Amino acid sequence: MTSTNTNETASVTFADLGLSEDVLAAVRDMGYTEPTPVQAASIPHALDGEDVLAAAQTGTGKTAAFLLPTMNNLPHVPRSRGRKGDAAQGPLMLVVTPTRELAQQIEAVCTAVAKRTGHRSVTVVGGVSYNPQKEKLRRGCDILIATPGRLEDLINQEACRLDQVQVLLLDEADRMLDMGFLPAVRRIVSQTRDDRQTLLFSATLDEGQVGSITDLVRDPARVEIAPVTSTADTVEQFVCPVSPEAKNALLIDVLKREGAHRSIVFCRTKHRADACSRRLARAGITCAAIHGDRSQAQRERALKAFRAGSCDVLVATDVLARGIDISDVRYVVNFDVPGDPVDYIHRIGRTGRAGEEGWSVTFVTDEDIAEFFDIEALMGKTADLFDVEGLDLGAHAPEIDPERIPAKAPAGKKEKKRRRKATARKKERVARGDAPKQGATGDAVHAEPATPKPSRRKRGGKTRVHGDEGADFELLSAREARGGRATAEKAEDRAGRSRRRSERSAGERDGRGRSDSRGRGEARSSSKKSGRAGLVNGRKADGERTSREGRDAWRNYDEVSERRGRGRAARTKQMTVGRGSAQKSQASRSSRRPGDHGGRR
Repeated sequence: MTSTNTNETASVTFADLGLSEDVLAAVRDMGYTEPTPVQAASIPHALDGEDVLAAAQTGTGKTAAFLLPTMNNLPHVPRSRGRKGDAAQGPLMLVVTPTRELAQQIEAVCTAVAKRTGHRSVTVVGGVSYNPQKEKLRRGCDILIATPGRLEDLINQEACRLDQVQVLLLDEADRMLDMGFLPAVRRIVSQTRDDRQTLLFSATLDEGQVGSITDLVRDPARVEIAPVTSTADTVEQFVCPVSPEAKNALLIDVLKREGAHRSIVFCRTKHRADACSRRLARAGITCAAIHGDRSQAQRERALKAFRAGSCDVLVATDVLARGIDISDVRYVVNFDVPGDPVDYIHRIGRTGRAGEEGWSVTFVTDEDIAEFFDIEALMGKTADLFDVEGLDLGAHAPEIDPERIPAKAPAGKKEKKRRRKATARKKERVARGDAPKQGATGDAVHAEPATPKPSRRKRGGKTRVHGDEGADFELLSAREARGGRATAEKAEDRAGRSRRRSERSAGERDGRGRSDSRGRGEARSSSKKSGRAGLVNGRKADGERTSREGRDAWRNYDEVSERRGRGRAARTKQMTVGRGSAQKSQASRSSRRPGDHGGRR
């Protein structure tokens, strides 16, 4: 493996690198005067056909570093008019990148070079219609620039073939792995030729971040220009401690005080970016939001408006943090501290590009101050305190020592896990309110629990309690929860149920006369009334519970039903034996058992 020293910065020109006259003319058209370090180090290896592993600080010209040498050697495919009988030609070169914005940025450089070399390129990204992309692929192309998701869709629809790919480029490889694209990338790479040339460009070549994808290159030339922990010297960094409830107003005050023109505000989530954008608009600041849920047309309009100056502020998630080349960004506001310290490096890299000066400020609350200290540990330096004169920081802004020394290394996984648990416990305490009140002895005074819940029923099923029995049920449940039920009482209940079954059976044998039915109806009415009276006034004088209390206070006692069968057929048979309407009602109401869904299936 060939390795290039990061300090090799000898002055060379593009002509010294071995590029053709057509490519050199494209370089002059784009206004490049001399190659950047990453271009000077990687272009000779790519021209020789070697695989390349390259890592460089964001904004160092990586796009031209891989497009200039590959397009210098790339042949052309035959042109096709897209007729049905013609086989799709190309692509000969495939560029895979994680985001739509990066794909469009690569396309812009590719188009500029192709004006001299004559190559034809096609870009396929999500968020737009499939049909125009399919039509362009049918006509054939030399270079295909794609995001992983859309490219896989087109492959599955048999609208794109990669068996002619001679050069494969993976841009922002570490970012693609962070976004979960590794399986898709491997499936895409498996469609290409085995003898291809592979170039892998990333912000870092750390084995922990890109080690799972480096097996795609063979004996590569390794180029490292600057470690990912470094930030541009032209970017001044500030930190502003603030209470969480004061962040929204503080952002508006800072933008108005410093001037909102050509600034970027980074948020941690899509919803926070949208909410922040709405607040700025209400405050009279022209802004636009960019994140993963915005359509491709919306993202393009936002970037175009920002570059044209008609939009002052871009509010974005980390989708904009990497690789997007936006010139003349005056400063960056980190409204939220990023979860990954490396993302901080990419965020503030949107300003201070190409030798320009810029600055950044990060809002830090008590909840995320430890994460900001991890960022300082990664960089090996601290940020200055922001000038907060005339700004409201809230009542609970954290204190930051201006003389602090950064830690030797960011926190590990165990420490971060401990922090998350501590933060969750703190939020729970805040949600519950103040700590428990203290008694005279210093012990915590706990409130009495609410009305006790009834015991669980023994078998699953729906519990049904009639409206006129609800109050009785609650009283009985409370009584049983406080005192429990004695074994003798359970035996008495079982005996009462046995007597009732015997009475019903005897009544059915004696006859179905009118007087007998009326007698049973009166007995039931009397039992119901006496049961309620006994339930309210306590047990009866002789110590026995009423039959109504024992059977109906809790509807799902596990008692044996007089029904031999279950379901609709058994119930229909029982209701059509020749009883009166009162007997039918009694049968349907007494047939419920736990688990039979109230007698219905």
